[in-house]
Amino acid sequence: MTVLRRSLPSPFGCRWCGIARRSHGRQWIASQGWHAWEQPTNAQILARMRARRAAPKES
Repeated sequence: MTVLRRSLPSPFGCRWCGIARRSHGRQWIASQGWHAWEQPTNAQILARMRARRAAPKES
């Protein structure tokens, strides 16, 4: 299975769901329930950046 960059969360997206701050609003996910945007941890940012670099580009 190939994971494209666009399907990965933004490095600075919400800590819980990965959605960008400007389009987040209130979101619901099973593990967190209803939540507002929350800053990701430094470890999450680094892991997301590495995953995006490793993913193949769209053609």
